[in-house]
Amino acid sequence: MAVTSGLVLDTSVWINLLATEQQWTILDALGVHCIVPEQVVREVRRNPITRQTYSLEKHPLRRQPNIEVVELCDDELDLFLSLVAEESPNALGDGEAAAIAIAWARRCPLALDDRKARRIVRERCSDINILMTVDILSDRAVKTRLGEEACNVAFEKAKQFGRMHVPKNARNAI
Repeated sequence: MAVTSGLVLDTSVWINLLATEQQWTILDALGVHCIVPEQVVREVRRNPITRQTYSLEKHPLRRQPNIEVVELCDDELDLFLSLVAEESPNALGDGEAAAIAIAWARRCPLALDDRKARRIVRERCSDINILMTVDILSDRAVKTRLGEEACNVAFEKAKQFGRMHVPKNARNAI
């Protein structure tokens, strides 16, 4: 995967990773610093498997050393506001818009699963490198760390509990 400056993760990717119940092992295997917009933390409200609500003070994204929860700076805020102000069919949610704005301003790759959001990134911020949950779960370092069986279980849990979208061209990724 070779991410050096950090990886910005959107809400859908976090939900999928949390659904694997191996999220910290997966991220540790990638060896990547994760950047999470405050908007994304607010959107990740429940455990995707148990459906229990996360408390603000014990939220899993606030408790890991390799995860940096950030507020938008001025340049990021301008792009964020332009993305959320779009009319349908181009309107984005706060988490998607914040993740895109941070990835663009900080020149970081972006993990984003939503098709519409990926289309908007390609149209408006084409220099952002976009990854999907499928890319993360099929990364060689992740497969090595988890092992084949655990990787397959994580993939299935992400599909079942996280409702991970698997593009047709990636169906045999794991």
